[in-house]
Amino acid sequence: MNTTQIKCFLALAETLNYTRAAARLYLSQPGLSRQINSIEQELNTQLFIRNQRNVRLTPAGALLAEKLRPLMETYEQAIDQVQTVGRGYTGVLDIGLLEGQRLDTEIVDLFYSFMQQYPNISLQICQGSFGDLRRQMHNGKLDLIFTIHFDVMDEEDVETYAHGDSTEKAYFAISKKLPIAQQECITPEELVKETMLIISPEDSRMGAEMTKEFFKSKGLMSFNTRYAPNLPTLALWIEAGLGFGIINGHTNVAANPSVRLIPEIPLNEAYSCAAWLRGNENPALALFLEMLKRQ
Repeated sequence: MNTTQIKCFLALAETLNYTRAAARLYLSQPGLSRQINSIEQELNTQLFIRNQRNVRLTPAGALLAEKLRPLMETYEQAIDQVQTVGRGYTGVLDIGLLEGQRLDTEIVDLFYSFMQQYPNISLQICQGSFGDLRRQMHNGKLDLIFTIHFDVMDEEDVETYAHGDSTEKAYFAISKKLPIAQQECITPEELVKETMLIISPEDSRMGAEMTKEFFKSKGLMSFNTRYAPNLPTLALWIEAGLGFGIINGHTNVAANPSVRLIPEIPLNEAYSCAAWLRGNENPALALFLEMLKRQ
């Protein structure tokens, strides 16, 4: 017996009426009769007693109905669950956020909307450094990360999507406690005399290179460089007055009143982006990206 035949048998066993059973299955009555006859021939057993007035189950038919009902229910539940997971409506979506960054209202709204629309998808959110997020994305622990575009722009196997303000600026930042911060205007030549705080190349190779390239393009070189292992440490060192560093507008330290941003020294954009590994087959990721791009 195939699943179609089982459905025909159970429909007739429940209704004991060819007309109602055929209508439930969207079949013709002759088509239903052929399916029932085929089952009886296969089993070499009469399952129904038919006459002009009614249809009744034989003892063998009643036993078969008793055994097949739970099996069919289990089968249909399994098919439904598989199709649901395949559409991405259940499962887990792991997202990583860059530590030390304020969470955009738009991203908070996106997370909330996603959880409302897909309550059976478990949304897992964590924070990490540039390097942590990249490694976990590549080893499959994170489906998607929110990071700064420059950190993933040279990775061939990574897809990106800019969200929010794609013209967000980067700034030099320095503690107002340092004497140079008291000047009305600060030039690159004056700034480079201070200790230059840079993200470690192990955490973000592009972040470290871009900082150095800026001063090289001005014909300048910093003789006192200190590498921070991650973005929160860089921000902490800036706040503590250990030197100057580059931050973007969403870094928590940017809102610290004891830190001066230096917009008079223009830098390139440092906008946020969503990044994911090309070939990630988690269907929940496709649903999230669709919602992100719609936003």
